Amino acid sequence: MRILFVDQFSDLGGAQLCLRDVLLKVHSLGWQAEVMAPGAGPLLDFARGLGFPVQRAPIARYSNGGKTTSDILRFGVNVIRSARLLRHVMRKRPADIVYVNGPRVLPAAWRVRVPVLFHSHSLLDKGYSRSIARSVLRGVPARVLACSEFTAQPLKRLLGADVVQVVYNGVADQGFCPRNSSGGPIRVGILGRIAPEKGHIDFLRVAAAIPDRTQVLFRIIGSSLFSDVAYEQGIRAAIGAVGVELQGWTDSVSQTLHDLDVLVVPSAGHDASPRVILEAFSAGTCVVSYPSGGIPELLRDGYSGLLAKSSLPEELALLVRTLAANPELRGKLAVNGRQEWKTRFRVERFRTDVSAAISNAVTSQAPCANAHRSTSPARASSHDGTLSAP
Repeated sequence: MRILFVDQFSDLGGAQLCLRDVLLKVHSLGWQAEVMAPGAGPLLDFARGLGFPVQRAPIARYSNGGKTTSDILRFGVNVIRSARLLRHVMRKRPADIVYVNGPRVLPAAWRVRVPVLFHSHSLLDKGYSRSIARSVLRGVPARVLACSEFTAQPLKRLLGADVVQVVYNGVADQGFCPRNSSGGPIRVGILGRIAPEKGHIDFLRVAAAIPDRTQVLFRIIGSSLFSDVAYEQGIRAAIGAVGVELQGWTDSVSQTLHDLDVLVVPSAGHDASPRVILEAFSAGTCVVSYPSGGIPELLRDGYSGLLAKSSLPEELALLVRTLAANPELRGKLAVNGRQEWKTRFRVERFRTDVSAAISNAVTSQAPCANAHRSTSPARASSHDGTLSAP
């Protein structure tokens, strides 16, 4: 088995951490792989460390949210260059499958001659992104992995439910650490990439609603990573007024979570499946969250964490106050969250599920994601593995 992995970033965001776990499984199975991603970030370094060749893809950074005319032009040019590079790699070192780990690089797989497995870690909430996905994936033998049912639903409508499989993320053991509940303020934080969709402004509003620092201490841990630096600068400018500590990016997720009693997740409505919730479950850190996106699929309200009734900072502040006053509830949620991680979100389960999906896509020559695909045996078994247009 030989796999060409294509990612839209080489810095380690959530999707790239998932890919890193997949690469470890591929390596353990003795499969061959090559990784194509932009820049020179730690994802490529990690792949090299496993002995896999890497390619630096010609993919530029783009502004968040609405795209400028310059972004659109650069995107078109970079898609063409990336597609040429992908085909060059495939000619020199043919792969059995192309694994696409993000929508921005999906157009590079247009009309490849092998199955494509698209791993969707985010909601395709823009019309143009759905159009691109439909056009590319209907033109090849394709299957889709989605990190939540929330993420899967629009893809099922676009491509058909038979080619979309939900595989929830999994994380490594962060080491369960019971908290000391003998008085003092509880430590409440938000951890990860600083970006508008992660809700740092709302976190500051939660902190402002609980001004007594003898009861609750607030901290932000993270950086903009590949997101808008200006947003992080705005957060830095605002923290002093509400008494929030700002720490930088950390690679020691487990220790950081052990230093928190409560993790706040005020994500925007399109957040698909935050890995940090699963890591908090494993570490024994209580989670309070907005009922956003795919989060209710991960967090069972009142059992493994607390969900706000609505996406308002006042609702989260109420939950934080509740936990601050109730150490017994914090202990119960921590134990239940750990059990939830054990039964649903272990990294070993994630790796096994994804590697099985890769193998199945290759061995079954996954059906083309096309509502009008032909059932003719001659056309379905064409030399290049694609289905001819009707």
